[in-house]
Amino acid sequence: MKDPTGNWISQPPSHEPIVAEDGTVHNLDEYICIPSSSEFEDKSAAIQRHKLGVVVTEENFEGFFSLV
Repeated sequence: MKDPTGNWISQPPSHEPIVAEDGTVHNLDEYICIPSSSEFEDKSAAIQRHKLGVVVTEENFEGFFSLV
């Protein structure tokens, strides 16, 4: 984080960054941008294509188990 004048509040950690098994170093955007199931025509393909899954409504939740 930076202070109001743009200076870093503290130094970065001395350890190496955490790296996922697939080599990804920064994947926060993937968690922030999880798509809604209503955005897709083929919901079964959407589940398989998005490694973090999709957001479903309570009404569609039970039906998604038949797609997995």
